[in-house]
Amino acid sequence: MKIVGFIVLVSTLISSCEENTDEGGMGSTADENLFSQVTQSDPFTSYTLFPNVDSIGMGTLNGSTAHRPLVRVSMNATAFNTLQNDSLPLGSSFPNGSVVFKEIISGGQTTLYAVMRKDSANAFSGNGWLWAEYYLDGRVAISVEGRGNECITCHSLEEGLQNDLVRTFERQN
Repeated sequence: MKIVGFIVLVSTLISSCEENTDEGGMGSTADENLFSQVTQSDPFTSYTLFPNVDSIGMGTLNGSTAHRPLVRVSMNATAFNTLQNDSLPLGSSFPNGSVVFKEIISGGQTTLYAVMRKDSANAFSGNGWLWAEYYLDGRVAISVEGRGNECITCHSLEEGLQNDLVRTFERQN
């Protein structure tokens, strides 16, 4: 009986690991929830374009090779209402619930969504943010379960640290 229990436990652990590492799949419930938020319950189509930035800009910033070739960056009302004179006040950070949403554009079409959602109490947050990338159909390119490990290094460069890891401020005119 103990052997059967052990086998069931090991099988369960293996299948749960396989489910969470399915690149290009829907990923975890946390991924599904974030995607649902930014596409349905608080859809990015209602967000405000990042202030004083071209509506579509070059995807690269100094030290970064991600999000190319072009991007469109917008923010939900929670994030936008934090700004003063179109900037994040010195020494402050975005409140929980803030979303910075980036559409990656290639060949004139949006091909990928990059999402930062401030949720400092979430077990998957990295430096206070949930970090994810999704294909347009909701498949996961970068899971929130990675805690921003693929993102934070670049977001910490240049003006990132003084702007709560949001580097789009560097694009402002």
